[in-house]
Amino acid sequence: MSGPSIPIAIVHHANQYLITNGYDNRPGIDEIIGPPDATSSLRAVFDLHSQYNIPFHLHISGTFIEACAWFEPLFLEEIVELRKSGLVEIIGSTYAQNIMPLFDREHNRYQVEEELCLFETWLGSEISEVTGFWVPERVWNTQKLANILTDTSLPNGGFQYVLVDDRLILSNASRGNFDLNPRFIPELFEAHRIEGSQGLIALPLSYEMRLSIPLETEKHEQRLNILMSQMQQEIINGRDVIAIYGDDMEKVAGIPPWNPHAVEHYRCFLEWLINRQDVTPVLLQSWLANHKIQPQRPIGTGTYRELATEFGAGEDYMNWANSQAWAPYQRSLIKTWDELKKLSSKTNPQSSLLELARKHFLACTYETGWHDAPNSIHSDPDSSGVPLPAPWARAVASHVRATSILMEAVKWENDCDNSSLIHAFEVDLDNDGHKEVILRNNVLAAVISPRFGGRIIYLFFYNEVDGQLIVGNPSDDWNWLEELNDFMDVPMNHPGALADYGFEHDTYDLLSLTIKEDQEVELVIVNKQLNSAAYGMTKHFLLKKGQGEINIKYDHIPSNILPLSLDIGLSPDYLRLLREGRSDILPYQIENKRGFQNGKVISWVSLKSENIIWRMPRIPIFGHGFCLGLTVTSTSASFCLGAESSSY
Repeated sequence: MSGPSIPIAIVHHANQYLITNGYDNRPGIDEIIGPPDATSSLRAVFDLHSQYNIPFHLHISGTFIEACAWFEPLFLEEIVELRKSGLVEIIGSTYAQNIMPLFDREHNRYQVEEELCLFETWLGSEISEVTGFWVPERVWNTQKLANILTDTSLPNGGFQYVLVDDRLILSNASRGNFDLNPRFIPELFEAHRIEGSQGLIALPLSYEMRLSIPLETEKHEQRLNILMSQMQQEIINGRDVIAIYGDDMEKVAGIPPWNPHAVEHYRCFLEWLINRQDVTPVLLQSWLANHKIQPQRPIGTGTYRELATEFGAGEDYMNWANSQAWAPYQRSLIKTWDELKKLSSKTNPQSSLLELARKHFLACTYETGWHDAPNSIHSDPDSSGVPLPAPWARAVASHVRATSILMEAVKWENDCDNSSLIHAFEVDLDNDGHKEVILRNNVLAAVISPRFGGRIIYLFFYNEVDGQLIVGNPSDDWNWLEELNDFMDVPMNHPGALADYGFEHDTYDLLSLTIKEDQEVELVIVNKQLNSAAYGMTKHFLLKKGQGEINIKYDHIPSNILPLSLDIGLSPDYLRLLREGRSDILPYQIENKRGFQNGKVISWVSLKSENIIWRMPRIPIFGHGFCLGLTVTSTSASFCLGAESSSY
């Protein structure tokens, strides 16, 4: 084939939440990443690009980066090597792929900054080199987003270009006809300055490219050949055109529910590309530097065709954002963000717990309000035919209520230097309809759920200047579980502390909550779960003034459930674990204490009676946490749960 070279750019969008492994209703992170030999999944796609030496662009969501950093950091190192070899250009976006027009400027800025920070930490990216932006779910609104992306005070100095669907280049009046009768329009393959955007460039993602790749059939190849002929003629006529493919990377990687043979089909596409002498794969940053940018034109609000029309979200996504089924979740998001902003205005901005509260909120906006549309590949084919919020989207948003607990923990930082503090109370902190019990001194604050297994669901540790979460991992995936604080059975991703095997869901009643001579606080709860073999078992909690440990005693354990095993999940400095992974984690063992150290924060368990022994936990490593396992061999046993700061 002869003629002028036709530039093609490939953009892969890798987006997952803070997922784990062991699901029964979806692929886990190991399946999505693929094995080290790169025979399948995302790794297989990277390997194909390396084999054929074909450059590409990659956006990987911040939540997915943190999941990879925890479970498979080598995968991120492989991306770094691809970047160093010049094969990949990193594309920016938001941390949790929130639908940006639904949120204010401040929130969106935090999202972008959090993602850029993770790029710098894990992808070895010079932040100033991240100049392109992937719009979450490609929902674009110039008025709401352009000023955010071009803000020169962003860590990367602002973005140069944004990827939008080609149909957005057309006027609103022309879009409908194009959707019904897609055809080749040269303007949809040109770079355009966006009117009213301070110079931001719109690069159109080709609908035709998206439908044709990977090459599943001869028809797809024929469509690409026709498109290349049309583009070549435009280049001969003097136009600066480029064909940009952009879509979910999971599609070409064959991640369920996508075609399991997709990797081989994608190989066919790459072979087609290298066999055409008149097609050149390019990286967008360098292409833009040497080609004409069209004058300013308005880019109207919109998204990709299927989402806007077939799925029913509308051009601005508001059909889903305002749906009756989503309304309570959206109200909760709005209310919590307002409360968080108020707290931020009167709190030390260096507070780690404030950062954690904000970061958790960001995570809870993941794929905001996504609905399962009947004609989407991701939806149940037996669904009712009416788009409804996806179960995972409801679960993620539901857990925004945990931000309330994190915000209370921020306020408790004010008592760090009050060594005489000893306090206990019962309250529904997170507005889930169930009261939690809070035990506090100036070193520890424990949040205990009698309703859900009598477990410690959060434990905060305070030193002289800051506070950290050391039990609890609220931002990690809850699968479809909307109920706050409940034990997550499949996978076991949220053990908290004191998860008793087989009795994790049992209900406890409060027997007593007393403060003794202003020196210590004692809580006693009793198992009141009818038909449970653990009925009548009690848990005693004792916290003394100024001490960094909680004394815990199991009593009245029915003999027929012995030996009784339990898990204690530890997440020493959860915020740091999210951002930095587990490379700095050290096992901690001194005398009869066992636990984990993360930087200067140590969380541990200590055995206090002879009738309790260590055992291997069910899930040694869960989402941003580690488990310790215990087995009780008699009707009563004691141990301590504590934290301290390392001196080095």
